[in-house]
Amino acid sequence: MTGYETIQLHVGGPLASITLAREKVRNAMNIRMIRELVRAFDDLNQNEEIRIILLRAEGEHFSAGADLNWMREGLGQSPEQLLAESRELAGLFSSIHRSEHVVVTAVRGKVMGGANGLVAASDIVVVEETAAFAFSEIKLGLIPATISPFVLRKMGYSRTKELMLTGRLFHAKEAVEYGLAHVICGKGKLEETADAVIKELLSNGPRAMKGIKSLLDTLDRPGANDRLSDLTAELIAKYRSSEEGQEGISAFFEKRKPGWHEAN
Repeated sequence: MTGYETIQLHVGGPLASITLAREKVRNAMNIRMIRELVRAFDDLNQNEEIRIILLRAEGEHFSAGADLNWMREGLGQSPEQLLAESRELAGLFSSIHRSEHVVVTAVRGKVMGGANGLVAASDIVVVEETAAFAFSEIKLGLIPATISPFVLRKMGYSRTKELMLTGRLFHAKEAVEYGLAHVICGKGKLEETADAVIKELLSNGPRAMKGIKSLLDTLDRPGANDRLSDLTAELIAKYRSSEEGQEGISAFFEKRKPGWHEAN
C-alpha cells in the first residue's frame, strides 16, 4: 500500500504485514516513522477482516531504536514540543498493545533502546538465534520511560530493572528465557518460522483470539481480582453460546475443520 515513506504496509486476506524500511540507518525510529506506524496500526485495527499483523524489518537489524539525529534536532524544541512527540511514541506502543488483532513480530539482528517497545507491545515474538537486545538509553543518560510499562509486563520487575540499569546486551536465548520473546529459530529461518506461527494462529477461532486478548488485558489491570469468578464465568458462557463456539464444537465431532480455518 502507498502513502508511507519509512514503512511498507501490505494487506492480503486475514494477514497484514508492516515492514520497517529505513535500512540505511538500521531502521532507526524518527518522528515520521512513529507517525506512520501509528497510522498503519490504527487503520489495521479498524479492519475486521484482518486477524494477524506481522511486524518485521528490512536488512540485517530490526531497529537501532530512536534516531539520534531526530533526538539531536529535538534539543532546539520547547518542552511542550518534546512532550507532544514523547506522547506520540507512547501512543504507538499502546496502539500495538491494544490491537484486537494478534501482533506477531519477527526479529533478526539488533534491537536497541526504544525499539524494544515494539517487541514488548507485541503478542508473539519470533527471534533468530543471533538476535541481540539492549536497553541502551542509560548509555546516553536517558531512561526507557515510554517502553517500560510494556517491558515490565513481559519480563517482570527484577529482570527489567537489571537490564535497564546496566544497558547490557542480551541475546535471543535470554530474551526467550526472560519472556520478551517466545519462539527462537536458526539463522536464515526467520520467515519460515514466523509463517508457521501465523499458520497456527489462522487455524484458531478469530473471535476467540480477540476474546483472549481482551480477557488477559482486563485481568492485568489493578482490581481485576475483585470480580474474577464472575468475569470468567460470564465469558466462558458467552463463548460457549456464540456462533463461533458452536461451530468449533460441531466441527470437532464431525471430524472436519471449522469454517474459519484458512485453507493452506
